[in-house]
Amino acid sequence: MKKIPNQLNNKILTEIKLRLNPDLKFLLLKLFSIHLITALVTLSICPQFGLSVFKSNFNLMDTFMKIGPHFCDFACGAFFTTTSMISALIVLSRDEARVLRHKKFLASFTVILASLGFLLMLNPQLFVEFSILWLLGSIGGVVLSLELGTRVLKFS
Repeated sequence: MKKIPNQLNNKILTEIKLRLNPDLKFLLLKLFSIHLITALVTLSICPQFGLSVFKSNFNLMDTFMKIGPHFCDFACGAFFTTTSMISALIVLSRDEARVLRHKKFLASFTVILASLGFLLMLNPQLFVEFSILWLLGSIGGVVLSLELGTRVLKFS
């Protein structure tokens, strides 16, 4: 039986380690980029806080508002972040999705703070209209989509 050279063995082990443990900074940058793109699309379908990037004939916010303004705040926050997380889970590798799932609070803060920053840039008066229900919906959207999405999309 031939012995594998140490240099080749170390190279293989390093490659496996890098795949299983992706660089967290790079992963969060990828998540932020995916969220930025999906935020633009999401705002055209559900213009939150009166913000719409692209005009669309379909307005999900009107549907949510028929149920009630409190439900609308919660559902818009959940829709905004869930869309981003599901998109990220589709685009990212299985190992990257696994890391996000195990670092769900870091992923949640990245997406939610990026969302608030993005919405504030578009509308500096946001905090006058801001709702705690939107924040709860967005947190629930991130956490639930990470938990359920990683199970359905990557680990089944």
